[in-house]
Order: sequence, then C-alpha cells, then structure tokens
Amino acid sequence: MDLNVFFNELDSIFKRGNIKEAERVSLEWMEKAQKEGNVPAILAIANELGGIYRVTSRFEESQNAYSIALKAVTLLQLENTEQHGTTLLNLASVYAAAKNNQEALKLYEQAAAIYENCGLHKDYRLAALYNNISHVYDELNDLIQAERHAARSLEIIQVLPEFPIEMATTCTSLACIYLKQNRYHEAERNLFTAQQIFKNQGGKMNPHYAATLSALGELYYHTNQYGLAIQHFEQALELIKSSYGENISYVATCKNLAKVHEAVQDLAKRDEYNKQAAQVEERIRKI
Repeated sequence: MDLNVFFNELDSIFKRGNIKEAERVSLEWMEKAQKEGNVPAILAIANELGGIYRVTSRFEESQNAYSIALKAVTLLQLENTEQHGTTLLNLASVYAAAKNNQEALKLYEQAAAIYENCGLHKDYRLAALYNNISHVYDELNDLIQAERHAARSLEIIQVLPEFPIEMATTCTSLACIYLKQNRYHEAERNLFTAQQIFKNQGGKMNPHYAATLSALGELYYHTNQYGLAIQHFEQALELIKSSYGENISYVATCKNLAKVHEAVQDLAKRDEYNKQAAQVEERIRKI
C-alpha cells in the first residue's frame, strides 16, 4: 500500500471541494489497510477520516476514527511522539467542535506538553495548537487566557512566512477575542490583515476564510454597519456550504444573519434564516 497515492488522491478531491467523495475514498483505503493489517496506514487514514467527520459535524464518528488512530499509536509504540501529539490535537478539536470544552482543553494540554518535549517550540503545529487552546478559553469566556494563548500562537507563526494561512487564522482568532471585549479597532486591524493574506493566496478561496468573513460580519454588526454585516455573513455562509456542506458553522452563520435582519426590521428574512438554522440543526441531531 502506497500512502502517497492515497494522499495525492485525497488532496485532489479536497481541491474540488467534494467532501463526500473524500469520505468514500478514505473508507475504501481504510478497508484495504485493515485487511492487510497495515497499522501505520490505519493511523494515517483514521486521522484523515476523523477530520472529514469533524468538519461535517459528525462528532461521534470522528471520535471513533481518532480512537482507532490512538490505538494505532499505542500498537506502534509511538507514545509521546509528534504523531501522538497530533492525534491528541485532532481528537481535542472534535470535542471542541462538539462544545465539550473541558475534555478538549485536557487533550490540547496533553498535546502541547508532548510538542514542547519534542522540541517544537517554534513549529507551526505548536502555533496552531495554542490557537486552538485560545478558542476553547474563548468558549469558556476566559478572555485573558484566550488572548494569552492567541498571542503565543501569533508570536510563533509570524516569523514563519511559509505558513500564511496559519497566520491569517491566528489574526482572526485574536480579532474574535477583541470583539468580545469591544476593542473594535484592534479587531478590525487583525481582520484586515487576515483578509489580505487570504486574498493574496490566489486560486480557490481557503475554507478558513469563512471564519474571517464571519468575524467581519460581527464587527460590522456591532458598529451598526448592517449592510456590510449582511454582505460578509452571506459570503461566509456560501463558503461554508461549498467547502463543508451545512454543518454547525452554517447554523451559527444563519443565526447571525437572522440577528442582523432583525436589527434592520426585515422580519421575513429574520424568520427565513432562523427556520433554515433550525432545520439544519435538526438534521445534524439525527445523524
């Protein structure tokens, strides 16, 4: 089994934005790996499957996939290695997406300790991890810890020019924390930096740009620029749907659009977006 063929095929599918096809192909490769008893391949494919299920809000299936990956880590005697840290990070992200923040935080901190012990002090993976920890503290409304971890992430990533997307996502995270503290000028500065980075990449827009667009929508909502808020939330909604389908982020963006339409007294649109959010939430619950 040549995993390079698997990853090349998967990259090509992701570039086309076909998440269902990515799942089908990953399951086929997983079946082959299990028949062969190829544990390294099972580890790699389980991590990919976990990510596919996470972005489509299928959290239980995602946790199962990462549990398989963690068993493979043990079988391969890879505890406390970079692979172990990355698998813990991936599993933590599922708990974070499912709003199980305490479990997410525990796993993120385990992963951070492993990365630090592996000497990854200036590595983009540690920067991404601190950014994820910041998100969890943000969810827990501990904005001091959220800002501290986002700043640590930015400190690492801003001297690594080969990772512009990670730089953009970190700027967006910081901006979201500033928005919660009504620090709108600092939020705007970071969001404009992130927006410029995404636009400079060329080609199909990176799916992470949706978070920047949503944060800009929020900024314009709080500063009473409702037309711009609607414009940016709608762009975010379109990018989320084309990249991942109708998931939890799609629901949150629909609710934000409903909130803005209520502010401008367009109650028909408000009800339309609230109805859309409820329908998608119900569909996700039944999965």
